[in-house]
Amino acid sequence: MVPPSALIAVGDDDTSAPGVRRALIVCGLAGDTEHRKLFAETVETLYAGLTTRLGFDAGEVTVLFSDEAAEKDGPAIKASRGLATRELLTEVAAGLEQTIKPNDTLWVFVLGHAHYDGRASWLNLPGADVNQLEFGKLFSAVRCREQAFFITTAASGFFLKPLSTPGRIIVAATEADLEVNETMFPHKLAKALAGPPPMAQFDVDGDGLPTLLDAYLWAARETAQEYAGSELLATEHAVLDDDGDGRGTEVQADYLPEELGGRLRPGRGNPQPRAGDGARARGIKLPMPPDAPAVEAPEVPAVEAPATD
Repeated sequence: MVPPSALIAVGDDDTSAPGVRRALIVCGLAGDTEHRKLFAETVETLYAGLTTRLGFDAGEVTVLFSDEAAEKDGPAIKASRGLATRELLTEVAAGLEQTIKPNDTLWVFVLGHAHYDGRASWLNLPGADVNQLEFGKLFSAVRCREQAFFITTAASGFFLKPLSTPGRIIVAATEADLEVNETMFPHKLAKALAGPPPMAQFDVDGDGLPTLLDAYLWAARETAQEYAGSELLATEHAVLDDDGDGRGTEVQADYLPEELGGRLRPGRGNPQPRAGDGARARGIKLPMPPDAPAVEAPEVPAVEAPATD
């Protein structure tokens, strides 16, 4: 396992103890059998990446899954604290608020199905759903050195503003508009964190360091390529907010070619590092050498047409 001290902010001069690294994986309603299998595999991939690559002790990774564990499930689902209900999510968030110290780390992943009713974006859970304002309140009092929230459902861009706070990195799979179809981004993100490609491919921003920004950019690029390769109109555009203003930015647009919806033209080098959104994510170094053995990650099935939640 990678020691927690290996994951520090690039250029961070703080020599104090790195604190405890904690993660929460919430998978809401998965849907039919095929999607249940897909989301379970992605949860397992994230869990494996966190505990074998990224310095999170298995005892500090909490999983909430929408279904009871089955015999064929892996260690992450079998270790689920319980069904991903509104009540248990609230209890877990309150517990994190009480236990997290200023020098700790917290990464939160949200997967599953969601819907937008014209006024709010709702994470679909067993029982009562949770909207973006309610979810943001659950974590409003959490304060620690490193915070990263990955909201990867449909209509997830609406979660940015309620979650935004100085020092927090927030990634959403969609913009804050009517991007309400099923998303591919969470499965690409899981691969980026658990089984990344060689450094030459993973280092999207070309700074020579594998960082959390690279994981975001690589996942966004792979998602865009999936749509382009299937000759489909992209119905999701990931955004990142880490400057605390509550507005997400398609940082990947500067690094994607025009055929993938970006602004990068042939013959031009990588853009200069951004001073706004993306700067904090670039400061989180990931211990992913190019020759590191990859964690097995599920293949995302080819999508014939995006499904509507």
